[in-house]
Amino acid sequence: MVRRPAALPSALPWPVFSRAEALRAGVPDDRLRRPDLERLRRGLYARRDIRLDELHIAAALCRQNRDLVIVGLSAARLLRVPMPAHLERWERGVPVEVATSSARGRSDPVVRWHALSLAAEDIQPTSYRLPLTGDVSPLPLTTRARTFRDLAAHLEPGALVAAGDHLLRVPRPGLEGREAPWCTPAELRAVATGRHARVLRDACARMRVGSDSPTETALRLAFLDAGLPEPEINVALRGADGLPRHAPDFQWPQFAVCAEYEGAGHNDPEQIQRDIRRARVARAAGFHEIRLYREDLRQRCAPAVRIVREELIARGWRPSQ
Repeated sequence: MVRRPAALPSALPWPVFSRAEALRAGVPDDRLRRPDLERLRRGLYARRDIRLDELHIAAALCRQNRDLVIVGLSAARLLRVPMPAHLERWERGVPVEVATSSARGRSDPVVRWHALSLAAEDIQPTSYRLPLTGDVSPLPLTTRARTFRDLAAHLEPGALVAAGDHLLRVPRPGLEGREAPWCTPAELRAVATGRHARVLRDACARMRVGSDSPTETALRLAFLDAGLPEPEINVALRGADGLPRHAPDFQWPQFAVCAEYEGAGHNDPEQIQRDIRRARVARAAGFHEIRLYREDLRQRCAPAVRIVREELIARGWRPSQ
């Protein structure tokens, strides 16, 4: 009969931990070989009863090496910077990306080392708190601005603009625990240097304050690339009386046209009612509201562009303008 492994001491609360941490907590070496633990790499172990994720590994690495900084795609994921799904999603086999100001380590399936020159202002000394115990682990990350700079090596131009739009977005008052955008346009322009400087400068020129999602950014860029007039984004709609109404995703006030993208959340019955009321308000203000949905994003938003183009022309816009 195989004995159940002894419980790990409370002094070792981490889902992922180093051998040195285990020994300091009084865990003997042979306990680390029991089946309820998994050896991730030399000197690093994970509990099998807790789902492994990138945050746990990153925090353990930063406790193990206090010079370590989480960088690149890992920093972007932990900072929740939007990216294409295949990069935004972490899974086993995707290494945590790190750098230090000291000697570089050896990359393996768990850790990928980068030779980056990081100034003090490129690093934010954040921390991670375990929800149940309150234990705190240091978690230095590159700042959002520096992370944006590093993403230029991984993202195609439209996705890089979407990441920048996210960083510039003004938060909803009282809903997000902050009042200011993550970055200012000047801060993002200041990091448009190095090997990908031109790509970064081009992205900064196309970013706008106001986009609430990567989908809105993709639609806005598609409209511009197709030669349509640039829309106002998430700005209060005003009728002939000058009074502000709701803020459509896109609007062309000179042609009394606005457009809304209806994502999955718009299938909720209460949201459907709000959408109907919103459309009535737009119509009462003299605007025609275009409702776009997932199918309109096909072929790089070609259906959405066609629908908006036809309505703008019907409302007096001429492509030669």
